[in-house]
Order: sequence, then C-alpha cells, then structure tokens
Amino acid sequence: MTIGLYAVINKNTGKTYIGSSKHVELRLIHQKSFLKTGHPCMIAALKNTSINIEDFDFKIIAETKTIEEARELETAFLECFWGDWLYNKAIHANGSKGVKRDHDTYSAGAKKQWNDPEQRAKKMAAMRGKRKIVECPHCGKTGGGGNMRRYHFEKCKSK
Repeated sequence: MTIGLYAVINKNTGKTYIGSSKHVELRLIHQKSFLKTGHPCMIAALKNTSINIEDFDFKIIAETKTIEEARELETAFLECFWGDWLYNKAIHANGSKGVKRDHDTYSAGAKKQWNDPEQRAKKMAAMRGKRKIVECPHCGKTGGGGNMRRYHFEKCKSK
C-alpha cells in the first residue's frame, strides 16, 4: 500500500479534494464508495445533489515514506494553493471535518464521563450481557467465549 497524497477531481467543475492517507489506494476506494452511496464525505458541497461517479478522477499525487510526511505535505499544499477550486473545508485539513482532533481534549472529556457515576452506570449497563461467558469442560475455568475458544480450549493443561 502507498503512503501519500491523493486527489479527487470533479471533471465537470474542476473542483478538487486533496487528502492524505497511509493506505492511499484503499482510501480512494472508500471515497468512490462515499460518492456512490451519498455518504456525507469529504465533498460536503455535493450533499443532496445527484452524483455520477464517472464525473470524478481519483489520483495519487505524491508518495511519502511516513504518514506524518504525507500530512505535512497535505497541509503545505493546501496552504500554498488554497482557493475556491478546493472542496476541503479548512486549510489545516487533517480528517473528515477538516480539523484534527485534539487528543488531550478528547481524553479529558472521556475521563470526565467515566468519573460521573450516572454516566458510568449507563455505560456499564450498556456493556453487560454482550459478552458470553463459557466454561472449560476440562478444568472449569470460565471466561469470554471468543478468548476461551481462541486461547484456552485447545491448550488446556487438564485436557
């Protein structure tokens, strides 16, 4: 798989979306799928309009060695060539919303939710019952069904 920069180009209007990915070929397949299904994708300006996938070109613009290099190149490209011909929502685009999520802010919010007893109870209730507990017929050890089948049953020392 290629790490690098890609472009989705509207042949009719000339408008372009520039993106970066650590699996460019796979990302272009996703972009085609988003356009075909009307998924709210990177080209938000096309929402609620009829789209013909044949009106778009999907190209790899540049290859890089790391995803960090690809993101830096994407940001530099957008800063240098920013204009009405781009679908990107922000010059500093790093993600579907055009802005990279701040990990510290996200982490603080998640911790705050888990520290709230009411929210914690809701989350714990939602998680209960989804995991099937099974017992080893040889030694009586219990655990999650998937893990027990995957790691214990065939290797049980009491077998």
